[in-house]
Amino acid sequence: MPYFSFDKIQIGPIILYVWGAFLALAFLYALFFVSRKAKKQGIDTEIIISSFSWLIIGTIIGARLGYIIQFSDYYFSKPIEILKIWQGGMTFHGGLFGLLIAAIIYAKFAKVSSRLFLQIADLAVLAAPISIAITRVGCSLINDHQGAETSLPWGIMWPDGTIRHPVAEYLIISALILYLILRFLKPKLTKPGQLFIVFFFLYSLLRFFLDFTRSTGTSLSDPRYWGLSTAQWLSLAIILGIIIKSVFFKKSPVEKI
Repeated sequence: MPYFSFDKIQIGPIILYVWGAFLALAFLYALFFVSRKAKKQGIDTEIIISSFSWLIIGTIIGARLGYIIQFSDYYFSKPIEILKIWQGGMTFHGGLFGLLIAAIIYAKFAKVSSRLFLQIADLAVLAAPISIAITRVGCSLINDHQGAETSLPWGIMWPDGTIRHPVAEYLIISALILYLILRFLKPKLTKPGQLFIVFFFLYSLLRFFLDFTRSTGTSLSDPRYWGLSTAQWLSLAIILGIIIKSVFFKKSPVEKI
């Protein structure tokens, strides 16, 4: 595939940043999906709508902070760049932690029971793969994920003549596969929170292996520690945490979160 980068559309004085537009579309899809499914289950959709702004803010702050920490030298030398989130530059795990913190804070203020919290969480993770895929389409269009070198016929020919893995496309395909798996498992996982846990386990597993297709040793590469990226270490931590919880801690969640 030939290299391309389509990062913005300008209509007169108006500039539409492609990645930011797809991020907004992903959020809107999640809101629509979760609200519709919640209504069918008899869940008050006011909870979904009123928490939405909290979750957006938590996700964006967490995702951006995660990226800034990874590339701290660059952002400390150019602090104004920190604000340009519409140009990309976020991390999934940072967004995940930011979203969870925002959700827990909202749940405490709104006095949401743990059962209802987990029911909504199950709906949210069912929407998450499609939202991730939508966002990764934006990543594909701006071509901000430099892949490792490859000889595969579907590799992207970069401007320097190097053929590299199409990382964003892998992430889109894996997200769609994850969605199908979750849809298949949903009728079998009836206990609130089970689908939530399965999503994070499977996503972390997929992400761990997919990150080996990312480039190393270039200015666009993610930092690596002992051969693994930050995302891979965090994925391993999530996988290990879920395994430990499943084996050693099987108590029901507390009544309130």
